[in-house]
Amino acid sequence: MAYTVIVKGTPRSIRSSSRSRTTWKNKVANEARKKFSRPLTDNDLRIKITIFYNGIPTFDADNVSKPICDALCGIAYNDDSQIIERIVRMRSLDGAYRIKGIPPEVAVAMCEGEDFVWIEISKVGREVENL
Repeated sequence: MAYTVIVKGTPRSIRSSSRSRTTWKNKVANEARKKFSRPLTDNDLRIKITIFYNGIPTFDADNVSKPICDALCGIAYNDDSQIIERIVRMRSLDGAYRIKGIPPEVAVAMCEGEDFVWIEISKVGREVENL
């Protein structure tokens, strides 16, 4: 089972001002509370963060992911050490995409055309992959 959290707005980087970063983390936490009644306890979690943006981004994916992961601690999971796989992607809202099977809230956010972040948290499967 995958949990989807949509956070509208432009994400903040670890390099943003403390005030701006705190406001962003609170926004992420508030959206996550709508999806999680208690933190997941699994120790093999995957987090996928997809940042949809307009124009030219003024941040990099890696620096944006840390505040998001920190904001989810105690809400989606107890500690970010439970995350054994982190995937972070950036996609322009001006791009042409063929997307199958996305959650409805992601489709709605894409249609609105404003910056947003799609966070998906799931348990890592036992699939064999090339390392």
